[in-house]
Amino acid sequence: MTSTALKFISVTKLPTDDDLGELLDKLRGAAGYSAPLRSLADNTQTAQVNAGSLTSFTQNLSGENKADVQNSTLFAQLASDRAFDRYRAPMDWYRNYINVLGQIGWNQPAFAFDTYTSGGSTVKLDEAVLGILAAIATGDEVAMVAATMEGLKGLSDDSKQMTIWDAKSSDGNNGNFQIFPVDALPNGDVVMVLDGMQFNASTSHGRFLWWTWESTSIRIQRAANKFVLNESVYSQVRQAIIDKLGERAQQLVADIPI
Repeated sequence: MTSTALKFISVTKLPTDDDLGELLDKLRGAAGYSAPLRSLADNTQTAQVNAGSLTSFTQNLSGENKADVQNSTLFAQLASDRAFDRYRAPMDWYRNYINVLGQIGWNQPAFAFDTYTSGGSTVKLDEAVLGILAAIATGDEVAMVAATMEGLKGLSDDSKQMTIWDAKSSDGNNGNFQIFPVDALPNGDVVMVLDGMQFNASTSHGRFLWWTWESTSIRIQRAANKFVLNESVYSQVRQAIIDKLGERAQQLVADIPI
């Protein structure tokens, strides 16, 4: 498994600086661009924006646990961005994303998408996320995700966090993003409750996560399940992923205050 995983990492292509040029230019002018990352602190509840994902960490995780989740999920996103357009081919993108996670040490549970309906005339995506996670996450995890989304909401549009999120979660009318809490099981295994979301809307709105949409103006698809990281596998590919990412974690990850 390890030699196969290392070979997979070696041959997997990620977006180049040219591919990310416009975003990297914006980020260099963003508030807090060079701020040190504090969300990898040991045994503390923290949160981060990680490209098109919002990650919430419980206090049961070490800094290394958090870094493993950060780097493995960023690698999966970037590999999928290089392979597919995350907005125009979202289901292909997600199939690739889940496959990449499986190749580098995460288990691969069922992750089937279905259409989300709010049951009313309007829908808010932040409320949809919490409702979806409530079915499989603990109450504390759901509360932590709510705090993460609220923390991001409180940041300015020109902050590093919002600049990353706006660029990697939506292109205006279409969205593709992941929101997940991460915890450690009693046996020490790292588990994330992954909520994958995709939407197509007839209108475009900034801060789409908190916008009140007319239900008829947006189509939302979602999938959710628990993923467990096989530490014995990941420990042997950890450095290869860090090396492959290069500066991407520094560029595309930022703390969210919670």
